[in-house]
Amino acid sequence: MKVLAWLVFPLAATVLAMGWAAWRGRSRGPRRSGTGFASVEDFRRFTDALAAPGPRATPTPRRGLRGLFHKSKIAGQGS
Repeated sequence: MKVLAWLVFPLAATVLAMGWAAWRGRSRGPRRSGTGFASVEDFRRFTDALAAPGPRATPTPRRGLRGLFHKSKIAGQGS
């Protein structure tokens, strides 16, 4: 009987999770986050903003301590 009680817990958790997922995924009508563009000028500004270049995909490498060490080593050789 105790074994059956241990099998009921995962079954109950699964049923509860399925019920929650069904409730959460129900359709609640149309979801519109905003309205259309007020004018053609607004749409043009929007497309210009999308076409503008964004930040670089790969950042410029940092010199770090290697560059500092290399500079001081070269400077020390000259004197």
